[in-house]
Amino acid sequence: MRPLFSSLLVIAITLSACKDRNSTTITSDDGKTKVKIDVSEAAKSSNEIEKKMEELKKLTPLSTDQLKAMLPEELLGMKRSSFNANSMMGFATADATYKNEDASKEIKLSIFDCAGEAGAGIYSLNYWTKMSIQSENEDGYTKSVDFNGQKAVETYHKNDDTYELTYAAADRLLISIQGEKTGLDALKQAAQSLNLKVN
Repeated sequence: MRPLFSSLLVIAITLSACKDRNSTTITSDDGKTKVKIDVSEAAKSSNEIEKKMEELKKLTPLSTDQLKAMLPEELLGMKRSSFNANSMMGFATADATYKNEDASKEIKLSIFDCAGEAGAGIYSLNYWTKMSIQSENEDGYTKSVDFNGQKAVETYHKNDDTYELTYAAADRLLISIQGEKTGLDALKQAAQSLNLKVN
C-alpha cells in the first residue's frame, strides 16, 4: 500500500500543472477500488511536506523510555496486554495492544517519533501523502477528516469492523490508533485521552 500512495502523490502533483483539473479519480483494473486525488491539495501539501521534513530532520529522536511513558496502562477501560518500544534505523517507535476482559474488542496504539532523517521520511510517507487521497472499495474506505482541530486519516475495514485514525501530535509525533469492534466514536475518545506531550 505504501508504494501505491507514493506513486499516487507523484501523479497528483504532476496533474496539478493542469489548471482545469482540481481532482482526478483512479479506478483499479477490477473496478473494485476507486481512489480520488485532490490535485490542488496534493500540490499544496508537497510544499508543506518539504518544510516540515526539514524541521523534523534537525530534531533528536526521543528515547524509548520517553515514548514508552506515552503508552497508558488502560484505554477505554481496556488493560494494556502488551507493549514494545525500540529505536532502530534512525527513528524511535512504541506500540501497545489493549483488550477487554473477553478479548472481544481490541485497540492497537502506535507512536512514531518522526525526528531525524529516517523519522521525517516516516512522517511524509504515512501521513502527508494520504492527506489528499480518498479511496473506497467494498471492504471500506480511507479518507482525510478533521480531528482535534487538525487533519487526520480515517480508515475503515468492514470485514473485521476495524477503524483506524492516523494523525500528528506535538509537532513531531505520528499516531496510529486502531480499534477492532470498538466503533469510531469510542476510538476517537481513546485518541483524545492520550497524553502526548514531549518534555
